[in-house]
Parts: sequence; C-alpha cells; structure tokens
Amino acid sequence: MRRRYRNAMCRLSEDRLWSLIIRRLVDSGSDVISLRRLIKDVRRNFNLFTRENYVCHDGLPYDYAAVQHNEMLERAGSGAFWGHTSDPKAWGTSQMAHEQFDRLSGIASTNRNREDRLPLALIDTVEGWLNNSGADELAKWSHAYLAHAGTPQKREEVAHLLVTTNKITNAIKALARVTEAVSAYILFASGRLNGLMPTAQFDQFEKLDQSVMRADRVDQAHILWDKLSSESDSCLEDVGRDLTRT
Repeated sequence: MRRRYRNAMCRLSEDRLWSLIIRRLVDSGSDVISLRRLIKDVRRNFNLFTRENYVCHDGLPYDYAAVQHNEMLERAGSGAFWGHTSDPKAWGTSQMAHEQFDRLSGIASTNRNREDRLPLALIDTVEGWLNNSGADELAKWSHAYLAHAGTPQKREEVAHLLVTTNKITNAIKALARVTEAVSAYILFASGRLNGLMPTAQFDQFEKLDQSVMRADRVDQAHILWDKLSSESDSCLEDVGRDLTRT
C-alpha cells in the first residue's frame, strides 16, 4: 500500500511539473522567451527568408559549386582532408542549405534565384501543429491551479479539463515536432535528426537492481526502455514530409 501511494504521488508531482514546463513553452506574451513567441517572431519577419539569407546568413557561400571546384583544384593529389562546415569555404553545408530550401519552397534546383522565398504556409502548418497539440489546454489548467492562485471562478472555468499522463505525453511529442520543424528546417539550425531520446553512453540501469529493482527484471527494463525510446523518436520521423505536405 505504501509503495503504491508513493508511486502515485511521484506520478502526480511529475505531471504537475510537466504542466508548468509546457505552459512556459506556449506562453504567447511579448516579454517572454517561449516556443510560441519564437514562431510569432518568425512569422513577423518571414519576408527575410529569401534563399540568399537562408543559405548565406552566417557566412556560407551562395555559389557552392564554384567554391567546391576551387578547393578540389587546390587539394588535388594531397589525399583525404576535412572539409569546412561553417565559413565561406563550407561548400558542402551550402549545398545542403540550397537543397533543403528547394524542398521547403517546392522550387526546382534548376530554377534557383537569390530572391526565392519560403512559403508562408510553412508557418501556418507549424502553428496548426502547436494549436492542436493540447498544450494550451494544459497551460490553461496549470495557470489556474499551479502557476497562480486562481480565483474560484477561474478554477471553475477549467474544472472540466482533465490532466492525464497521456495528454502530457502527446503534447510533448507535438511540441518536439514543432521545435524540429522550426529549428532544423525553417531556420536551418540544429535538429534532433529523428532522435528525440538521448543515447546513454553508460548502463542506465546500473545499480537499479539494488533496492530499487530486482536483478531478474533488468532485461525487462531494457526492453521497456527501448520501446519507449523508439516511440519518442518516431514522433520526429516525418516532420520534413509533413511540413511541406499540401
């Protein structure tokens, strides 16, 4: 009985914590740093998303073929070498940026122009994912019960909302997809590359067989870990495809 009570309290505390975290991510205030605020800023400045800015904003060359040709001539006969990744000689990164812009814009590589623009529909799609994530509902409940001392009237307004672990899990996956779409695709910055779960560089179950978990359940724990990791990672698999789907 005591163990079941302790597990229930741990789950309750975890759900409350995640509700607060999700609330911060979807805060739409102009004086906060949040995922929704980032998307609003991107929309407000979407006229800047030309092909030239997309590719060259941090110093990458626009004409990657010319840079590649020059480097091949310079290094001819010198054997293998490490290519540049983040400066005016980084033709490989520039090529990837051009190709991603092609996919997002629907423009053929043979028709590239410095003034090409990304379609605003990309932001509409991302905002749709965010609005349908269920995160706003969790944030509203958190606002009335956890973040602030809501009045009886405020709490009555959200009394019908039911916070569950499944709702929180689904919201986290949706927010991860939104983040991946904005960061890895629209901003051509860092992304998770279809891997949401961190890869442990050690035995994540070491010592858990001592008082916390029986030794004969280690194999079951590994199976469950792999299952949950695969489920989490899979939510990012089709971000690029779904982002450009019409």
